[in-house]
Amino acid sequence: MQVSLGKKIYDKFGVYIILAALFIFFSVTSEGFLSLSNITNLLRTGAVYILFGCGMTFVMISGKIDLSIGAIAALSGCIVALCVQAGMTTIPASIIGIAVGVGCGLLNGFCIAKLRVPFFIMTAGMMYGAAGVALVITHETSVAIVDAENAKVPFEFWGSQKVGLIPSQFIVAIIFFAICLYIMKNTKMGRYTYAIGSNEKTARLSGVNVDKYNILIFTLNGLAAAIAGMVLASRLMTGSPNVADGGYNILAIAAAAIGGTSLSGGEGNIVKTVVGAFVICIISTGLNIMGVNSSMQKIVIGAVLVIVVAVDMIGRRKAE
Repeated sequence: MQVSLGKKIYDKFGVYIILAALFIFFSVTSEGFLSLSNITNLLRTGAVYILFGCGMTFVMISGKIDLSIGAIAALSGCIVALCVQAGMTTIPASIIGIAVGVGCGLLNGFCIAKLRVPFFIMTAGMMYGAAGVALVITHETSVAIVDAENAKVPFEFWGSQKVGLIPSQFIVAIIFFAICLYIMKNTKMGRYTYAIGSNEKTARLSGVNVDKYNILIFTLNGLAAAIAGMVLASRLMTGSPNVADGGYNILAIAAAAIGGTSLSGGEGNIVKTVVGAFVICIISTGLNIMGVNSSMQKIVIGAVLVIVVAVDMIGRRKAE
């Protein structure tokens, strides 16, 4: 079937056109949207979505979804806060927090790959488990982070500082994105992620160690969630179990889907996921400046996600 010119343009440039149109719309209609403080806020918020979205892109390209990333981020942030409160300095506390996130991702991947637990059930179980542990260890309250006096690296470097006009958390996110982009474009893990998502049985018959790469994919996603947990904790200098209820799993899926990553697997572009993350940021920030309440913002973002997925599925049916 011949693909129309409009479809080709949408597939290649659609998300960039949407981003530009939204930016222009809110710049014209929302006073203060182009202010320096708001641009900085966009970068701060976008950094968190980029971190979650990059990890989720790998998972979605492989044909799966991870519902546990918000809870893993909350658990990692709370553990770091407790470690710092106990007298640890930033680096060892951060290593422990990241190790916890990586461990959760590894457990997800192992149970899905080796024990054949359906990914939806496994990640839902991890979501409730990690969120529950975060609530228990913090006694259901936020834990303040106060840097030790001898800390050579302040915990604020994760997300409360600036390098010039650029928030440090955005720099962290861009570094992580660059690493993920390299993995996707230049390593076996990247190539096999697409192969697994396109047809897992065929990939297995072709000699791909599918179990190994499924474990690596979910481990990488756990790492992304842990780093996002560090950034969120640093932004308010607080480890909060409430991060698990922030809807970050849905926002990560939305960022990847808006960027063109298919929920059916086998298709996706991590660069466009970053653009999709900023689409969500601009919608949320622009509506907030216009005085639209958070409930309505969720409705708009949800509608955008449904429309994007519907367009993707209609395109697939036509192709078939």
